Amino acid sequence: MAVRGINNDNLKRENRGIVLKLIATGECTTRIELAKETGLSKMSVTNIVTEFMEEEIVRESNTELIKGQGRNPICLCISEKAPKLIGLFVHRGQCIAVLCDIQLHILKRAVIEYGELDEQALLQAMFSVIDQVMPLEERILGIGVGAVGPVDIQKGMILNPPNFYGIRDFAVTKPLQDRYELPVYLDSQYNCAALAEKYFGIGKDYKDFAFVGITNGIGSGVVSNDMLLRNSHGLTSELGHVSIYWQGEQCSCGNKGCLELYAGVRRIEKKYQEQTGRKDSFPVLCKRSEAENLSAMDGVFRQMMEQLSCGLVGMVNLVHPGAIIIGHEGVHIPEHYLKYLEELVNTQKLSGNYRQIVVKKSYFGEDAHLLGCACTVLNKVFEGEQAVL
Repeated sequence: MAVRGINNDNLKRENRGIVLKLIATGECTTRIELAKETGLSKMSVTNIVTEFMEEEIVRESNTELIKGQGRNPICLCISEKAPKLIGLFVHRGQCIAVLCDIQLHILKRAVIEYGELDEQALLQAMFSVIDQVMPLEERILGIGVGAVGPVDIQKGMILNPPNFYGIRDFAVTKPLQDRYELPVYLDSQYNCAALAEKYFGIGKDYKDFAFVGITNGIGSGVVSNDMLLRNSHGLTSELGHVSIYWQGEQCSCGNKGCLELYAGVRRIEKKYQEQTGRKDSFPVLCKRSEAENLSAMDGVFRQMMEQLSCGLVGMVNLVHPGAIIIGHEGVHIPEHYLKYLEELVNTQKLSGNYRQIVVKKSYFGEDAHLLGCACTVLNKVFEGEQAVL
């Protein structure tokens, strides 16, 4: 197994990434805090901050003096002139691009929806939405792409997603790199969402957590010991295609009894229609169920939580997260059903009462996956794998 050494350039890039992360995420706002948190000398921190200020990445902020505290430290924040990020989300029904700042605030958004698709049309849709958000004069750190899976992160390819117009082995990163001459990173949409939560959302409070996105399919991104979990070949987890019933329904992936067949939102919409005669979308039926106390839907939601817990307990026993963050359309599930899910997971997991797992809704709502696409670029910078400039 090869062991990589650290030369001075790599070390400097890593230190700059760490300092930028602490400022961007609000964990540290002064040079003193940065030195304490990083273990770097005050001189090293000062040098990095000075470079960031000269590069118009960081600026000093105007803060009110605190009486009785002696000399107040000068606070630091991200400059409005700092480089920006582009996130691209490739989904089954639409392609969305966003322009974000380093703190994941959305500055511009563009969407293209499609009903039929081939490889060339998908490529043009990707180019079109990126062109719409690409600024003329701003510095851009890179383009982060989140896509339906499975994906091969190392090869930058969407492999063979079920129900994706027959598109397979689709190269993503190379065409974008050739067109825009920027760094481009691909990951699954669920890993992207997990990164956004890790740096700016609920995941800031946990070194181990799982983001679980619930839509037509179900997927997950797992952070273990503060690192995104993926294998050496660049393949990611596919929670929705874990079988919870080996003699169950046939899934489009080829297996039987996959989790998403029972707990995906389209299944719940279908049951809702059978119960009420209405064709409301999942977010609408969740609101109606909560506001009107639809007793007919109580059993449907409780069964959804019970089936969902079958897949989650298996994942919990494998990776032992401290929190499960529910995202995508799952953020619309009424809170008391998520509490029921939390009870089921904690009752059924192997470790029993030794450690309680919390179930929470995504900090970013339905935008977690979208913001996470841009965050894949930030992750490379924060980890020192890409230079800030």
